[in-house]
Amino acid sequence: MANDQYVHGTYNVICDRCGFKFKATQCRKEWTGLFVCSKCWEARHPQDFVRAKRDEQKVPIARPEGTDVFIDSTDVSADDL
Repeated sequence: MANDQYVHGTYNVICDRCGFKFKATQCRKEWTGLFVCSKCWEARHPQDFVRAKRDEQKVPIARPEGTDVFIDSTDVSADDL
């Protein structure tokens, strides 16, 4: 089928990627928004739809830190031992 022939219900379009003339029924819209021919059409890569797993980075059982206990060692001398 020549692209300059009249076909009822369709019209001529230019492929946004290769620049050749096609009938509108031979083209389709791509996920990028381009209207391209069937040879230039690319499906969206499945990796674009992968979602990351939520990463819970917390301790399962958390307790507050205890208070520090200081021992005064100034009362002890060498003679007392």
